[in-house]
Amino acid sequence: MFRTRIPCLLLRNMTTYGVSKNGVTMKIELNETETKICSLLKDVSGYIKTQRPDLPSIVSRIAGGWVRDKLLGKECHDLDVAVNDMMGYEYANYVNTYMISQGYPVRSIAKIDSNPEKSKHLETATTKLFDQEVDFCNLRTEIYEEGSRIPSQITFGTPEEDAYRRDITINSLFYNVNTNQVEDFTNQGIPDLIQGLIRTPLAPFETFRDDPLRVIRCIRFSSRFNFTMVPELIEAAKHPDIKDALIHKISRERIGIEFEKMITGPYPLLSIVLIHRLELYSIIMAPPSVIKSGHIASDTVAVNAVGIVTWLLDHGHIESTAEEKRGLILSASVLPYYGVVSETKKKILPAVQLVMRDAIKSNNTDVAMVSTVFKGIEQLGPMAQRNLLQPVKRSELGMLIRELGNLWQMAIKMSMVKELLDTFQLDWTQPQLIDIGQSIILKYKGLITSAEQYGITDCYTWKHMVDGKRAAQLVGQKPGPIVTQLLKIQMTWQLEHPQGTKEECEKAIKYHWDNK
Repeated sequence: MFRTRIPCLLLRNMTTYGVSKNGVTMKIELNETETKICSLLKDVSGYIKTQRPDLPSIVSRIAGGWVRDKLLGKECHDLDVAVNDMMGYEYANYVNTYMISQGYPVRSIAKIDSNPEKSKHLETATTKLFDQEVDFCNLRTEIYEEGSRIPSQITFGTPEEDAYRRDITINSLFYNVNTNQVEDFTNQGIPDLIQGLIRTPLAPFETFRDDPLRVIRCIRFSSRFNFTMVPELIEAAKHPDIKDALIHKISRERIGIEFEKMITGPYPLLSIVLIHRLELYSIIMAPPSVIKSGHIASDTVAVNAVGIVTWLLDHGHIESTAEEKRGLILSASVLPYYGVVSETKKKILPAVQLVMRDAIKSNNTDVAMVSTVFKGIEQLGPMAQRNLLQPVKRSELGMLIRELGNLWQMAIKMSMVKELLDTFQLDWTQPQLIDIGQSIILKYKGLITSAEQYGITDCYTWKHMVDGKRAAQLVGQKPGPIVTQLLKIQMTWQLEHPQGTKEECEKAIKYHWDNK
């Protein structure tokens, strides 16, 4: 707990002067809406003084990420305003009252109660100012008890105390609306922003012991900005006590949320590298309790698989939408569980399903996506190899595409990643191996080309010419399980006979059944 008052580093008139990073001036430049908001909040402070002369002067500060991003020259639309000696909801109501007095219409204010179990430690009020969503809360300080990441006491705090209880120094900056100053109460936020460092305001072991989720957040912010973690932070994150706290004090939902932000951020590979470096993969991707068969590979497989995906995308070897890129990164991140089988409640399941469901709390769509992609790898590798020697049949490729659905191209690309990984291990980026890698890439691209030439890229959406009931009638059977087999026979014929008619299809079904 920080208790000593340290002089604050003030950067005055940041809209004009700023600080320098790599020869580039870092400064806060308010857009038109932000200028209006800051002017309004300054006026509200004066208004509160006339209404409540018994209170200390109310100062509003924009906190954290907005200040950081503005200094980095990035746009940020998350305005979190912290006020002293007043709850956020009460302050928001003063804002509303003052605006009404100035002729503005009444606006709604949403009060969001604290929910410590979901890392929501204090009450927040949300409203819109000039079409910009703004959150209001009070400056606070927190006291933690041993064995819990939920503060046992949250009280009004000074700006210094609020700054020091934050996760990292670059998130502890304030923009004082009343004085137009950037305030760095830790005296480290601005220097770390300039040098590109991730550091905790307090000693990292203490910071992580109070809230182990901050370890995961440090990884996310390091990868988001491509910043370097200071050595003492890495050392603390690897401490057995912190790892134990991560396992027992942090909900899997919170870990999953942070991991999702990592894989959709600008540098997902750095996230996986840092998870590996901090020896946290087996904690984040916690394995199922029962393994029936297979062997969980080293987490370096995840690092290298994500590295290969990144390399393929960065060098234009494959093209992907943002959604598919996320799917490839996610699939690569759990590749150590490829081929591993687990058991739960007497059901045999691929282990990756349980890892995603239980360890990082993925939704059903993501679990099904990765399961389908992994299933595709088993079949696509051999098919791609055979396609080099003799083009695969239209029906064979088409039926596999139908099995994989709209994920078929992602599955091909992930199969490419898996073979590159198996072939080169740690050396897949070596220049002398690029030629071999290129032949593997072309082999899998050949399947996509074949699908395009066959005109079956969307065959997973095709309807059957003959419905199941009619197909059963043709072979003298009652509708039931047999229908699935008949529909498969039928679609195989449709793929082989793109110009075929319904009548020809019916004859083919009957002929196949009679001669099976």
